[in-house]
Amino acid sequence: MIYICVRQTTDWSDEEAFRAQLPAEFRSTIEMWNEVFNIPYHLFRHRVREIARINLSAVRNAVCADWDEVPQGGLVLPVDDDDWFAEDVGLGLEAAIDPSLGGYRWESSFLEVPINLGHRLYLWKRRLLHTPPMWMCTTNNYAIVKGPQSEPLFRSHIRASEWFHQHPGEVGVLGGRLSVMNRTLASRTSLRLMRPEECRPIRRSTLLGKFQRYKALYGRHPGGELVWCQPYLGMMHELMLDLVPNGRG
Repeated sequence: MIYICVRQTTDWSDEEAFRAQLPAEFRSTIEMWNEVFNIPYHLFRHRVREIARINLSAVRNAVCADWDEVPQGGLVLPVDDDDWFAEDVGLGLEAAIDPSLGGYRWESSFLEVPINLGHRLYLWKRRLLHTPPMWMCTTNNYAIVKGPQSEPLFRSHIRASEWFHQHPGEVGVLGGRLSVMNRTLASRTSLRLMRPEECRPIRRSTLLGKFQRYKALYGRHPGGELVWCQPYLGMMHELMLDLVPNGRG
C-alpha cells in the first residue's frame, strides 16, 4: 500500500483556530492581505487546500493517511497541503518497488512567481545552465519507506535531501514529472522578505504586483509532462479571478 501523508496543516476554514497558531511575526502581513483583497487570507488558503484535496483523492493506488496511521514498511508520499501529484504516481512507484531501497525520487516541478530579485536570478541560472535545484528533495518529489528513523525525512525535505545524498545506493530514481510544488501567492515564502527573520509586512505595491503575475501564471497551459495538472491549474486560475483588490471592482 502507498500512503499520501500531508504534513502539519491548519483548519483554514476556522479563523479562530488559524489565528491561534499564527506566528507573531506574520500577523502584520496577514492584516495587509485582508486590507488589500476581498477574500480573507485564511479562506483563500482554505480554497487552495480544497483544490489539493481534490488532486490527492484522484491519485490511483494510494490512500491518504496520517503519519501515525501508516504501518512500518509502508511507502509514504510526503506532501504539503497546497501541492499536487500526478494521478499515476502510485503506479510508477509500484513498478519501481525494490525491497533493498529506502526511498524514491523524481525530477522536481514548480509553480511559482519569483520571491525577489535573488530568487529570480537563481531561477534564470537554473533554466539557462540546467543546474539542479538547491535540494534534491523538495516538498513532494520523493517517497520514503516508513521505519524507526524515517519520520524526520517525512517532516522535512531538507532532512530527506541529506539522507538521499548520504545513501545513494538505497534510492530509486523515477522518470517523468510526477508532482508539482504549488507555491501560491499566499505561501509564507511568497509573502516574506529576503530573510525569514525580517518581520516587516510586504508592501501593498509588491503584493499587488505578485497578484498580477500569479493570475498570469495560472492562466497558462502547462504543456509537456505536466499536462496532467491542467484541471488544478484551472481551479487555481478561477480562484485568482475571484480574488479582487478592494476598491478596484
